[in-house]
Amino acid sequence: MNIRKRGWVTVVSCATAAMCTIGCATPPSYNPQSLPAPTYARVAGICQGVLGLSPTERLTGGNWLGNDELDYWTSHYRGCIVSLSDSLQSARDTEVVQQAEVQCRAKGLQPGSPDLALCVLQTANQHPVPTEPQVAAASEPTASAPGSFYFASPRETARRVQVACAALGLSPAQTEFGSCVTQLKAAFYAIDHPID
Repeated sequence: MNIRKRGWVTVVSCATAAMCTIGCATPPSYNPQSLPAPTYARVAGICQGVLGLSPTERLTGGNWLGNDELDYWTSHYRGCIVSLSDSLQSARDTEVVQQAEVQCRAKGLQPGSPDLALCVLQTANQHPVPTEPQVAAASEPTASAPGSFYFASPRETARRVQVACAALGLSPAQTEFGSCVTQLKAAFYAIDHPID
């Protein structure tokens, strides 16, 4: 083989290798709410380790009854990511408001007064959400799924949904826990019953 042919073969080989690397690369993580990396890892770990879902689950298309958060192309895994992310954000918002109310009551503002309500609103809007290490430490999962979500009985699936919400750091005594369970079940139901 002469030098010209060898050079051409090298260029073609490198281009083919580059296309394979690009085409075979791992798809980016599904993170529609742009969660910080530690929080996303936490949520994804719960979806996989507690619920038994797979990030490689085949996507299905449809419109999802009562769930505008889901993309047209989605999966149970993606529904889990969206639902738990929303529940986590809701719990954080509630925590910020509760802390703001404590601060405002400490100023002597009376419960039920417009002054207290305005103070809580302004204080909550000024304060950041809890820092990432606090959230991660409070939400270590304590259970793992014994098998795939797709082959679990309805009773087992319901149990895993509750454990997933608890693994976020939500206590069954909190309103946010019930909302998390309801929202996750609704997401799975919508995915299983597309309206088109």
